Amino acid sequence: MLRFVSKKVTVSFTSRVYSTSSHVGSTTSSNAWTTVVAALAQTGVIDALQAAVELLNGGDKPDDPSSALVHLLRVSGNNGHVSLCRQLHGYVVKNGFVSETRLSNSLMRFYKTSDSLEDAHKVFDETPEPDVISWNSLVSGYIQSGRFQEGLCLFLGLHRSDVVPNEFSFTAALAACARLGLSRLGACIHSKIVKLGMERGNVVVGNCLIDMYGKCGSMDDAVLVFQDMEERDTVSWNAIVASCSRNGKLELGLWFFHQMPNPDTVTYNELIDAFAKCGDFDSAFQILSCMPNPNSSSWNTILTGYVNSEQTSEATQFFTKMHSFGVRLDEYSLSIVLAAIAALAVVPWGSLIHSCALKLGLDSRVVVASALIDMYSKCGMLKQAELMFWTMPRKNMIAWNAMIYGYARNGDSMQAIKLFNQLKQERFLKPDGITFLNLLAVCSHCEVPMELTLGYFEMMVNEYRIIPRVEHCCSLIRAMAQRGEIWQAKKAIEQFGFGFDGVAWRALLGACSAGKDLKAAKAVAAKMVVLGEVDEDEYVYIVMSNLYAYHERWREVGQIRKIMREKGVEKEVGSSWIQEQNFAIQL
Repeated sequence: MLRFVSKKVTVSFTSRVYSTSSHVGSTTSSNAWTTVVAALAQTGVIDALQAAVELLNGGDKPDDPSSALVHLLRVSGNNGHVSLCRQLHGYVVKNGFVSETRLSNSLMRFYKTSDSLEDAHKVFDETPEPDVISWNSLVSGYIQSGRFQEGLCLFLGLHRSDVVPNEFSFTAALAACARLGLSRLGACIHSKIVKLGMERGNVVVGNCLIDMYGKCGSMDDAVLVFQDMEERDTVSWNAIVASCSRNGKLELGLWFFHQMPNPDTVTYNELIDAFAKCGDFDSAFQILSCMPNPNSSSWNTILTGYVNSEQTSEATQFFTKMHSFGVRLDEYSLSIVLAAIAALAVVPWGSLIHSCALKLGLDSRVVVASALIDMYSKCGMLKQAELMFWTMPRKNMIAWNAMIYGYARNGDSMQAIKLFNQLKQERFLKPDGITFLNLLAVCSHCEVPMELTLGYFEMMVNEYRIIPRVEHCCSLIRAMAQRGEIWQAKKAIEQFGFGFDGVAWRALLGACSAGKDLKAAKAVAAKMVVLGEVDEDEYVYIVMSNLYAYHERWREVGQIRKIMREKGVEKEVGSSWIQEQNFAIQL
């Protein structure tokens, strides 16, 4: 029996249905379903949903089960009735409607929007004859979830099948190529688009091609696609301006900007972002001042530029300017400035922004709450971070990762591991690469057994199918080195395929320094010399100089410092922050 619970059911509609279906006979049942399906299709009202569930429970089947169940799934999903959708899936299987492609597509849409991609994939696999909508639904689901490689693998499966891809198939695949920087695959997809005659007459596809080439650094190809387009819309112009901006072609971007018929907010924001990334905040602010109708995102772009360039003090001052200019602060404004405050660890400022979020009613937003967790954690205020985390009405992976990172940063390995185990029990979330990076960081800084550390690494690779990045390898190296396993860590770098990555060797050199292992440090430094990682990196010189000094090898210390003077390598000047009357002053 299907169960449906809602506080918004209106009895009148249900009663009207049963007034017609109370008489025995297929005609009255058919009339009842006609009324219900029409209501579901036109308005999607909750009482129609209730009536449909009651009809199904009473054994009354619609004349067109596929159409009725499609509407039922759509309305149930749109209104957040997850349990009912899953029960309807069971009803579909039980009554042999799995072969209906329309129904499978509706189920896939529900699972995709519910962040249950694995369930959507199962439905796809069980569909006897998936159509292009089936393929597109799953491909776009993976890509929208950030699982770009899996999405592209599915797209290639579509390409090998008998189903002909359409413009939605290509735009999804191009978006994945853009995010992964796969210009050659993007060019192959482009050739297929040309072969099918979709390029010139399709503005959406053209826009995606410009975006893909721009994000892959192929500016010439992006310009060629733009010039060959028979029709262009505002998105086309914004795409080419954005491509110029992100590739440092500011003059070309400004030329396109001046040719554009009607620049909009997105266009201005792209230019502001380009100048901010180049560190030219004066020009960025000048463009902002010239905008007809600047909005919060325009100001947030400059604010983000300050934070990303580690000009945290300037970021807080700019945020103050935003407030004084009467700019409407949104959740992104608050999350960006909280990132700056977290870097400065200025607690009163953080508390002030928290109060501001409460006043604006934005404190429960996931992006703000996650930023508050991060800020309080970096300020050493774990109790406040925990309070924010557990009072969040809805937690996404960013919030979970922020709290695990908070425990890791503050050396609380037990709580970090406990929270990770709780995350594994979540039905609609699963640990990602950032989660394991935080977990491995806990293991590398705390007294966590090596067997457990290696177990987490293997879990990441084998159970969650996450490809290790160099950051994961560095954490594992530090954990090994901390336990005196320097040479095993050296072997691990080669085994994991990071033998030519200077970042991994730099991490191992730092571990050698912490363990005062001069012999291992010399071997690692020699490897970095071969890789060409030494000439411009003062870190190697300083570590080796300090290690030789520790072992009282003064002749080698003198030689290294002489080399540093000859190459013009200087140690970066350290700095500290002090707080004075709510201002952070760098010394």
